[in-house]
Amino acid sequence: MNNILSLPSNSDIKKVLKKDDKELPGFAQVMAKMLTVCNDPNASIKDVARLVETDPGITAKVLGIVNSSFFNLRSRVSAISEAVLFLGIDEIKKICLGVTFFEKMVKSGPKKQFDRTFFWRHCLCVASLSQAIAIETGYASPEDAYTAGLLHDVGKIILDRSGRVSYADFCRKASSCTGLLIEAERDVIGIGHDDLGAYYGHRWGFSQKLCLAIQYHHRRFSHLDLCKEDMQFICIVCLADFLAWTQGMGSMDVISQLALQPEVEKNIRLDRINFEAVIQKMDEEIENTAEFYGFKFPSSDQYRASLLKANLKLSSINSSSFSPKEKKFHEKKRPLTASLTAPHCSLEPQKILSATLKAICQDFGFDRVYILKAAPPLRRLQVVKCLKKDNFSNQLESHYISMDTADNGFLQCLRNKEPVVINGTLPGEKEVLERFSVSQMLVVPFCSHDKVIGLLGMDHALSGKKIEPGLFSSIAIVANELGLALENASTYKKAKSASLHDGLTGLLNRIAIDDLLRKSFSKAVNENMALSVAMIDVDYFKKFNDMFGHQEGDNVLRLIAKTLKKISRPTDYVGRYGGEEFIVVLNDTVPAQAVVYAERIRKEIEHLGHLLSDRFQGLGLTVSIGISRFEKNMKNHDILVSKADKALYKAKEAGRNRVVSG
Repeated sequence: MNNILSLPSNSDIKKVLKKDDKELPGFAQVMAKMLTVCNDPNASIKDVARLVETDPGITAKVLGIVNSSFFNLRSRVSAISEAVLFLGIDEIKKICLGVTFFEKMVKSGPKKQFDRTFFWRHCLCVASLSQAIAIETGYASPEDAYTAGLLHDVGKIILDRSGRVSYADFCRKASSCTGLLIEAERDVIGIGHDDLGAYYGHRWGFSQKLCLAIQYHHRRFSHLDLCKEDMQFICIVCLADFLAWTQGMGSMDVISQLALQPEVEKNIRLDRINFEAVIQKMDEEIENTAEFYGFKFPSSDQYRASLLKANLKLSSINSSSFSPKEKKFHEKKRPLTASLTAPHCSLEPQKILSATLKAICQDFGFDRVYILKAAPPLRRLQVVKCLKKDNFSNQLESHYISMDTADNGFLQCLRNKEPVVINGTLPGEKEVLERFSVSQMLVVPFCSHDKVIGLLGMDHALSGKKIEPGLFSSIAIVANELGLALENASTYKKAKSASLHDGLTGLLNRIAIDDLLRKSFSKAVNENMALSVAMIDVDYFKKFNDMFGHQEGDNVLRLIAKTLKKISRPTDYVGRYGGEEFIVVLNDTVPAQAVVYAERIRKEIEHLGHLLSDRFQGLGLTVSIGISRFEKNMKNHDILVSKADKALYKAKEAGRNRVVSG
């Protein structure tokens, strides 16, 4: 790989760090060696053990984690080389790397009120998430992703140790920051932790791939000449950092504005990631190592509060955050106006569009502003939303612009992705202007993933004023913000949906079903609603896996899921509860109706089994179903599930392929 790092100069570093710096170690020698050993696939456990055991403090910490209840070993381990027999060399390398970084960089040195507990918890979260996402996306070296996640914010420790500007003071003021924290760092401190981390990473001998992940985890990087694998590597760390902040696991005790680079969605199929499993893996690792690093894992109430606050700020992105031409070390930010911030007011597309139209009217003085969307089958642009002065109007919603006409301003706007004034000089324009009752119209494209998804149209229908050419560049920036906001809304919607659905069947997952059942139970208690639950289990499912392979077993589960969705009502909640077990929450359903529904399910799947008899020779496809109903003496929804599960067990005991009501 060619050297494509664009690092700050030595003079830039001297401006932001103290001249007589004796606090910053040349990246502690043992840490540098540990990084080399852990990234060497040929390194033996003896190499790792020999290096770790040179420092008794690190050795004790590693053994403390290995012997914790998290790993639940049969006997207590007293040596690093012994631990590998139980956990494997990759797990031991991961623990050793984390402990060494903590002891030599995070824990050591003067603490200047910058809370390194939050910082270290964030590093561990991003490391765990990076490794889990790497596995989910098929990245070749999940261990490298873990290392990058662990070290991505190393620049913050350097700023805390040696910065001319107190990083602790900066952090205290961060809660009032109106933009991205990384931009505030550059403005206030003179450098971002990403650039500083990459500079020292290069100096300490980090691989170029690792340095790139450190430098670009907050910025655009599509302009870099990277191979597909390295592009994916950076995307993994970016997504992991983003997820950690949204889960309330940031590197400082503030709720930061967040932005996910468009490159992530272009290079990673977010809909194929099991976010539930990824987040659960992070939770388990952090909760079980918390005591060894001296921090508390948030309670469920704290977690929900942090998550809510984080999501409220999810789309509040500074206008200059992801400029397509961003390549420079320092950037000047354009002052924020209502039009620049309005698109980021929400994660709901309709609210984004409404706020943007209002802000454009306010900032630029147009009488009308409207959204034009393509209607491909009809080859025309249709007005889908219109604001006239301060009020939304349906006055133009029946108006459309035909795209069958020869080359005109509308087609030029779509093709060249730039603002165009429609003044009636090109074919078809005059007819459109007459229909809109104006002499001029400005159209500006807004894009998602570099594809035009609509046009902003604006005019002076009431005043009859001429459109000022000087507004073009400013409105183009607003259109760019609108495109980014809609991208973020789409990304959030996909991530939220993925976190609530089972990756294999597409049904609701257990977390989502539990939440919905809890609400239905509350409704049954307070509003006297009839409520039933059906637990469905595939008979002899293990035999499908053993006889025909796990892929065919997965296909069986998908078929069952489709059948459940087909027969269930829109008001029912259908989910995969775990393994080959499914659950259906039947709202407004008395027990007799639930049994009828369950029998339909049972017969339909039995019939499906007959159709598949040649495919699964010697094994019939059937299900057993247990039914439970809400009773007033039930304390919570778990009892409802438990009763359905017991009824299911009775159905299996009675010979399977039957329905039992509990």
